Amino acid sequence: MEGTYAPNHKTVDGKLCISVHPLTHPQANNSKIVDQIVLVQNICGDAIRVQVCYAGSTDCIVVPLAGYQKLQRTLGIAAGATNFQFEYRELY
Repeated sequence: MEGTYAPNHKTVDGKLCISVHPLTHPQANNSKIVDQIVLVQNICGDAIRVQVCYAGSTDCIVVPLAGYQKLQRTLGIAAGATNFQFEYRELY
C-alpha cells in the first residue's frame, strides 16, 4: 500500500492496538458466492481509523474504531474464494 499513514498505535507494553482477522461466509441464496469479511479489533482506548485492502490492490475499505471496539466489515464478495489476502494501515 502506498501513501502516508499514521504510525501504529501500541499499548504500554508494546502490543499493537489493532488486529485484523479474515473470515468468509457463504451467502444464503447461493452458497457458491462468498462474503469476504474482516474482523477489526482495537484493544486501546484511542479512536483509530484503519484502511483494509486486498493485498496489492487499491480495493479498500476504511474502518473507524472507537476505543476498545471490535467491528466486522465486508471487504468484498467472490465466487467460491474462501481464501483471500489483505493488508491494513492506520490512518491519520
